[in-house]
Amino acid sequence: MKAFLALLKIDLKLASRNRAVLFFNYLFPLVFFFMFAQMYHAREGKIILLVVTMVTVIGILGNGLWGAGMRAVQEREENILRRYKVTPITPVPLLAASMITGVVIYLPSVVLMLILAHFVYGMSFPANILSYLVFVCIGALSIRCIGLIIAAVVNSNQEAQMLINLVYLPMLLLSGATIPLTLMPGWLQTLAQFIPATYVTIGVSRILTGGESVVQNWRAVLALVIAAAVGLFIATKLFRWEKEEKLRATAKL
Repeated sequence: MKAFLALLKIDLKLASRNRAVLFFNYLFPLVFFFMFAQMYHAREGKIILLVVTMVTVIGILGNGLWGAGMRAVQEREENILRRYKVTPITPVPLLAASMITGVVIYLPSVVLMLILAHFVYGMSFPANILSYLVFVCIGALSIRCIGLIIAAVVNSNQEAQMLINLVYLPMLLLSGATIPLTLMPGWLQTLAQFIPATYVTIGVSRILTGGESVVQNWRAVLALVIAAAVGLFIATKLFRWEKEEKLRATAKL
């Protein structure tokens, strides 16, 4: 536990100094927030709720895939992870600290968006705001596990950018955040059920627009927890301390 807390403290310091982390957690989602709010005339009716739902999912995907994935690759490229290799620390607390750090860094951005939506566009604060924040944390942890898997299987920043784009765009489109699932062909709707981002959209939407609690969305929570557990297990098995360390043949793409 002491090792984990020490890693968490170090990770928070490194993350707060990383411009990419700050970009994908704050500037990235807020740019989309104001852009979509203007495009969809968010002051009319309950459209602002749809905008907040959409931007929440975009932010979680950015935090998880770009925030966790790219940062892990950068730390390996800069030999930061190599320094931990000579200590008794295992990959599990290291990855867990990265996951928690990402959520802690991202959460203020979500709160800021709710405040802006309320004061600028007249949105009422969610009836179950605590459920909303708890669900956002669960969703962010789940997606960050996918980002850590990507970081483990690529060998450079360039490869990471390519693979993250290949994962990010389909997840965003198939999640229902930008295009309603009901408008998609049946086979795409079936495929979407196997994508964690779909459950992020479902939970966030029901909590924001339907006033539901996180308990009422237990199916979405369960799906995300399972995805996080499986993702963390895979990321741990594929973890590499340094860039010269080769990925096992059985784990290569």
